[in-house]
Amino acid sequence: MSGPKLAATKRQLQALLERSRFVRSYGFRMVSLDAHGATIELPFRRALERPGGIVNGPALMAAADCAMWVAIKSRIGIDRDALTSELNTAFLAPAIEEPVRCTARILKLGKRSIYGVAECHSRAGKLFSHHTVTYVRLSGG
Repeated sequence: MSGPKLAATKRQLQALLERSRFVRSYGFRMVSLDAHGATIELPFRRALERPGGIVNGPALMAAADCAMWVAIKSRIGIDRDALTSELNTAFLAPAIEEPVRCTARILKLGKRSIYGVAECHSRAGKLFSHHTVTYVRLSGG
């Protein structure tokens, strides 16, 4: 199923993740990208664990927000920007001592607001969290 034309490539978005200080410390990696969304991976690191080897909630929220950010960048371009205005999270199961993938899908790409969903899951597809995300485009973007 085809979709809108992408304004950024997987390689460009990986480079963006690597040079953006606010997400660099997480070590996010681009996994996949298409016209409907993006999937990133958060490697498991002891610095992000709660007792018992559980990946902490703020790390899952950061992954959801970042996955949506790169999905949006893939559609509007690297040089244009949008900011998170709302992020709602439901934690469904713990991720224990494993990498976490987060898949974001844009549901509505408006002139001012962008609405989507993101889900954090294991490589095998076990769902850890579900997020609804709203972004607002910056002026001129």
